[in-house]
Amino acid sequence: MGWMGPVVDGQEHEGWVVPLFADGAQGAGTSSARGLLIARRPDDEPRNGDRVRLTYRDGSTAEGLWSDGTVLRGDGIVHSHSSGQVRLEVIDQAEQWRPDAAVVGWAAGCTCGWRGTPWTRVPPELADPAARRLATAGPWADLEAADENRVRQEWRRHIAGWQALKEVEQAAARQAAADRALDEAVRAAVAAGASWADIGRVTGLTARSATQRWSVRD
Repeated sequence: MGWMGPVVDGQEHEGWVVPLFADGAQGAGTSSARGLLIARRPDDEPRNGDRVRLTYRDGSTAEGLWSDGTVLRGDGIVHSHSSGQVRLEVIDQAEQWRPDAAVVGWAAGCTCGWRGTPWTRVPPELADPAARRLATAGPWADLEAADENRVRQEWRRHIAGWQALKEVEQAAARQAAADRALDEAVRAAVAAGASWADIGRVTGLTARSATQRWSVRD
């Protein structure tokens, strides 16, 4: 389950509980009967089962499945990751799933790439949230609501600045819209014969200030 956060300058901040594994792998936030889906980064090295493309110096390419340093094509031809190859691209990542039992802890995560301080998974009798030790009620890796909320609080602190900036952005947009509406209203009033003294009076300005602000725009 994700936690929707602000979107500022095109950057989304959505959080979730990130399952952690002993070898440093992290869950992607998706689970199924197969277990937990492992997250992949764009700069990860290819893994067995990935569909990759090799590009050679002469411009030729070879596509196939990655298997222990070689590319297996559908026609049975094997290409080695060797001299002459100048580019290796992963064009379709193979999914990797792990069992819930392999989860050793959790951390708050955000789509911007931020990760919180890890919480350690322990047996129920050793659970101690104050010491960052959490347990699950059964064999699954899903946290109880109270513990998930503890993790979420860290993410909320992470997005606090972004949330405040989002509110500033929204206030600025409202202010800009109000300014445009006022400009249009003044133009309409001038067209209808209102004096700058009248416009200044209803906008809290002097006739001179109103003239300086709006007459140039007309």
